[in-house]
Amino acid sequence: MNLIKFSILVLALTLLCSNLMAIDEKGVKVGFNYSTLTGKNMINFEYMPNYSVGLFLNKRVNHWLILQPELMFSSRGANYNGKERICLDNDTDGHFDEDSFDLLDNDGDGLIDEDSSELDLKVNGHYYLYYLEIPILLKATTEHFISKNLNIIFGPSFNILVDGKYELRQDGDESHNGDLSNLNIFDFSAVFGFEYSAGRYRIELRASHSFGENDFKSTGEAIFGPSIGDDYQDYCVFEKVKGTNTSISLLLGASF
Repeated sequence: MNLIKFSILVLALTLLCSNLMAIDEKGVKVGFNYSTLTGKNMINFEYMPNYSVGLFLNKRVNHWLILQPELMFSSRGANYNGKERICLDNDTDGHFDEDSFDLLDNDGDGLIDEDSSELDLKVNGHYYLYYLEIPILLKATTEHFISKNLNIIFGPSFNILVDGKYELRQDGDESHNGDLSNLNIFDFSAVFGFEYSAGRYRIELRASHSFGENDFKSTGEAIFGPSIGDDYQDYCVFEKVKGTNTSISLLLGASF
C-alpha cells in the first residue's frame, strides 16, 4: 500500500472515530458478495464469490430517515472463461491483419500474406480487486406502510483500490500472474438495498454498481505480451478491456 492510500485510510478512520460520541448506534458487518466486471469486450467475465467486512454508524435524522456511514473492506473481481483473438504483425511493419492467408494481395500493396490474421487464446482464471469502501448511506424506514423492521438503503460509496491482481491459465496449462497497477485508485459507486432488523441484529441485501471505468489488462496482454518483451505492442493488437464493478451482497450486522 503506497503512502497516498495509507494516508487516506488513516484520514477515513480518524473522521469516523471522531464522531463516535455523536452517533445513535454503531456496529459491525460481515458477509459475502457476488461480483463481476462489466463493460466493453467483457463478454467472457462471470460472477465470482467474494467477501466484505467492516463497521457502520447510525445517526437518526428524523422519525423515518437515518444516516448510515460505513467503513468496509471488500474483495471484488470476476471469473474469466473464454477465448480472445489477437492480431499479429508478422512482418513487423506496424500494420496488422493486412492479408489473410489466402494467397491474395487483399490490401493491394504488392505483397501477399504478410500477416497471419488471428491467433485464438483459450483462457480461464480470475481477476481480484481489493477495496476500502466508504458508503455514505441513507436508511428509510417503512414502518408506516410495510413493516417497522424493513428499511430501504440507498446512497453513494467512495472506494479506494488497495490492491489488484490477475491469475490466468492458458489452455488449462501455463499459469500467468500479475498485478493491476494501471487501475484507478479512486472509484465511485451507487448502492441500493433492503435491510431487515430484529433488535440489535440485521440482515441486508444490497446491489452496487460503480461508475469509474478502468482499463483492465486483457488476457492477450497478460499471456502473449510478456513472452515477446516490452515491445510486444509493436507485434500484437489485443482487445481493449474496459469495465466497471457490479456486485450483489448479503451482509449480516450487529450493533453494540
